Amino acid sequence: MKKRRVVIVGALVLVGVVAGVAAAARSAEQGPAALTPGTYSIKATLNAKFEVPKPKGVPAGATGTFTGTLKVLSPLKSTLTWKLTFAHLSGSATAAHVHLGAPGKAGNVVVPLCTPCKSGAHGVRPVNATTAAALIAARAYANVHTNKNPGGEIRANLKAVASGGGGASANPYANVVVNVTPALVAAGKKFSDQYSCEGCHTLTGANSVGPTWKGLAGKTVHLTTGASVKADDPYLMWAIEQPDAQVVAGYSSGIMSTAIGSIPEAQAKAMVAYIKSVK
Repeated sequence: MKKRRVVIVGALVLVGVVAGVAAAARSAEQGPAALTPGTYSIKATLNAKFEVPKPKGVPAGATGTFTGTLKVLSPLKSTLTWKLTFAHLSGSATAAHVHLGAPGKAGNVVVPLCTPCKSGAHGVRPVNATTAAALIAARAYANVHTNKNPGGEIRANLKAVASGGGGASANPYANVVVNVTPALVAAGKKFSDQYSCEGCHTLTGANSVGPTWKGLAGKTVHLTTGASVKADDPYLMWAIEQPDAQVVAGYSSGIMSTAIGSIPEAQAKAMVAYIKSVK
C-alpha cells in the first residue's frame, strides 16, 4: 500500500499537482462547475483490440455496441442513459462498466452498468461532473468482463458529442476557488504525509521525481502542447481529476491515470490549499 501511495502522488507531479483529503473542505469551498447544460450522444463499437491489458482467448467475432445519451442538467448534475449489446464472447459477461481512461490506458470504474450482463442491457445512471467532462473529452471507456478475461474482454473509448446545443468549458473546474485556511492546510498536510507525497515533491525548490511544490501555485506552467497556463485553482483541480488533460512539458502522460481514477473534490481541494501554502 505504501508503494502504491507513492506512485499515485508522484504521478500527480507530472501535471504539476497532487491530491489529498479534507472531508470538511466541501462546505468551505465552491463546487466544481463549468459544464454547460445540454444533450450529448454516444455511440461506440467494442472490440478486443482496444482492451488494456490485452485479453486472452477472445473469439475472432467478439464485438459489442455501446449507445447512450448524456444529459448535462446543471454544472453539477448529469445523467447517462445507456444500452449495451454484445456477441461471441469467450463466455458469459460477468460485468460491464464505464471507466475513466484515455485510449490505451486503464482506469477506475466510475459508472457500473450491469453485473452480470446480458446483451441488450440498458439503464439510466447519474454521473458526476468529473465523469461527464471525461465523456465529453473522450477520456472514458466502456468494457465488458468475462471469467476468462476478468480485466475486460472487449472495450470502446467513448466520446459524447453535443446533439442538443450543449457544450463544455475548456476546464470543468473553471469556477472553483479554494480559500486557504489553517484548517484546510492542516488537512492537506495530514494527507500529504499519509500518501508520502514529499517522497516525490520537495518543499525547498529542488526537483525530485516531480516538480517542487515551492511556489507551484500561481506559477506559469509550460505544457507538452507548447501552450502555457497558470497553475491556479482550476488548473490544479483539473490536473488532479483528469491528469492527462494538461501534461507538463518534460513529463509523460498516463502514469497517474493508470494508478488512480477520480479523487473526491474535497480531497483535491485540501491538497490545493496545502500546495498554495508552500511559498
